[in-house]
Amino acid sequence: MKNFELLVRSVGGHSLAFLYFDLKGEKVNKFNREVIAEFESLIPELKRRAGEIEALILFSKKPGNFIAGADITLFQAARTAEEAQALSEAGQNLLNEWEDLPFPRVVAINGACLGGGCELSLASSAILMSNDSGARIGLPETLLGVIPGMGGCVRMPWKVGIAQALDLILSGKTLTGEKAYKAGLADGLLQKENFETSSIEWVCKNLERLKRGERIGKPPKLGGMGGVTGSLLENNPLGRSVVFKKARSGVLSKTKGQYPAPIEAIDVISETGTGYQKNFRGVDRARAMKREAEGFGKMAATDVSKNCIRLFFLTEAIKKANGLPEGVEAPTKKIQSAAVLGAGVMGGGIAHLLADKGISVRMKDVGIPGLELGIQSALTLFNKSLKRRSITERQFQQKLAKISPTTSYDGFLGAEVVVEAIVEKMEVKQSVLKELEDFVSKDAVIATNTSSLSVSRMQSVMRHPERFCGMHFFNPVHKMPLVEVIRGEKSSDQSVSQIFQFSKQIGKTPIVVRDAPGFLVNRLLMPYLTEAAIMVSEGVRIEELDPALLEFGMPMGPIELIDEIGLDVAEKVGHILHDGFGERMSPPGTFEKLLEKKRLGKKSGSGFYIYSGPEKKEKRLDSGIYDLLGIRPLTGKITKQEMVDRCVFGMINEAARCLQEKIVAAPEDVDLGMIMGTGFPPFRGGLLRYADSVGLEKIVNVLQELKGKYGMRFAPSDALLAFAKNGKFYP
Repeated sequence: MKNFELLVRSVGGHSLAFLYFDLKGEKVNKFNREVIAEFESLIPELKRRAGEIEALILFSKKPGNFIAGADITLFQAARTAEEAQALSEAGQNLLNEWEDLPFPRVVAINGACLGGGCELSLASSAILMSNDSGARIGLPETLLGVIPGMGGCVRMPWKVGIAQALDLILSGKTLTGEKAYKAGLADGLLQKENFETSSIEWVCKNLERLKRGERIGKPPKLGGMGGVTGSLLENNPLGRSVVFKKARSGVLSKTKGQYPAPIEAIDVISETGTGYQKNFRGVDRARAMKREAEGFGKMAATDVSKNCIRLFFLTEAIKKANGLPEGVEAPTKKIQSAAVLGAGVMGGGIAHLLADKGISVRMKDVGIPGLELGIQSALTLFNKSLKRRSITERQFQQKLAKISPTTSYDGFLGAEVVVEAIVEKMEVKQSVLKELEDFVSKDAVIATNTSSLSVSRMQSVMRHPERFCGMHFFNPVHKMPLVEVIRGEKSSDQSVSQIFQFSKQIGKTPIVVRDAPGFLVNRLLMPYLTEAAIMVSEGVRIEELDPALLEFGMPMGPIELIDEIGLDVAEKVGHILHDGFGERMSPPGTFEKLLEKKRLGKKSGSGFYIYSGPEKKEKRLDSGIYDLLGIRPLTGKITKQEMVDRCVFGMINEAARCLQEKIVAAPEDVDLGMIMGTGFPPFRGGLLRYADSVGLEKIVNVLQELKGKYGMRFAPSDALLAFAKNGKFYP
């Protein structure tokens, strides 16, 4: 066989089969058409040799990977729900045959085991996992807009109970070996060293129990709590209805009903009657699997799924990219040592991120107060990880020790990358960057974490401008996945590619952006926020405006987002864009009275909203906000659709200009930037996928109407008109 190798040999007096999976020509194992066909032909051979096999152990020969899951292109290509359902049924039948083999089957996982790989594991007699941090198991299908379709919805509750199964399936999260073992999902947790040998020893030790079909792993915490209460909750109809009702309520609260897959997963698990130790066979299994396949087919046919899959492929493409045009290469390396110039909240956040990824960080500020603030910011974030038990006390100490504060340039000579994060003033940045060059090695790459200032102007004062570019983090650094890598006029391919690869090394999604006012994300976001502020000044009620955009799918309303960013920051960026682009980017003027009252937004405790409670998480609209702004609000002044169009179509208009000006290379960069940088709804596929779905001709017509009602800022750009002539943004 091409991708599987089967060996049968005697170990300790036992006849064991060893099946090795190694998908040729690929970095990861996955179930594509070729693998499925080969696996199907393997089943009869295993049945024929059942008399000589006491147990089988499945290993992967891929370092860091067990099975990544099914080949997504298989169900992405399905044109109808029926086609997708047939794919699901074929996968289910294959794993049913695996489950029905007349000897124990053990999977030995020492890498990523996701989706179909996890479902294969659930159809096995036992799951072994290593304690390597890269060994993770889970069912992330709902993140792609579908549900597990190879038996995962049926078998996961059988293995870990309904509550834990719902938690894993609805969130799409993955578990390390240690957490999988504690949850009862993994039957054995072994050291990553000599993992294969230990797995064989484990099977030999537990062979008789495996033959009897006994459960070897820990009992799961039923009901999410364990004990008598949890058991009662999951083992009677009334208790189960409570579990499902709570799960449904939680999903709708998070998704606002925009993502149907989690709800479908709940329905499948509820309607099939699956649960702890209900490992179906025969007619019951067939009935349960059919319901799951129907649900999978229905979800795979939705636009939501297709858009989520497109986003998945966009992020996968970033993993393979180097930040340069196709065919252009530049030398880069994995960074071990870095420096952050400028502490405070932002610098501390960047230092925390680097240290968390194992990079030694020298953090400099001009004085002790700034350093104290930076260290406190990092300490707070590490403490949160410790409380969530995502790191141990020992890891907490090790990571914090990676950050070394200083008021001098001592230690900067060893930094391979320096990230400047000082005050957003051009003359100050130029002065500091010019000084910095005397204290770093000739090979160091320097990046500025500016949100709006010109990278080209900064590098104009440097002796070696070619090693300088932008590295724009979004706030909060530890949460926001995007990094804009800004190419200045004199930035070299090597520096751009190094910062691009460095961004991926620290877990971020980078896009390369040409130096221009606002770069990409802020340039597109400002028309959205400005228009929202203008609507408020016209009398549109905030209580109607924010919910309208939330209903559209944005993670928060535009007025709340202004508070989150900070009114002072929004005003500053607005003026920079106004200077760069003229009247179409005129600031709204709505912020001035609030700024006069020192109402800067969430960080000061008040802006448009009032914030209170721990970390200012509680918010309420200030009842006196309209009087303060001198506005007479009117309920129902404009429709929800017009609110959305005024905010979103302005962004689309500006995005067309960005593509025409080569601010980014392709529509994919715009969509990735807006999803990762602003939370633009992934289920809509991104700003430009959404535009194509609406129709560019319709968008142009609506903008013409808005121009007539509200002014020239809505005039369709020449760039948008050109795209509309071709029909869409995407080829």
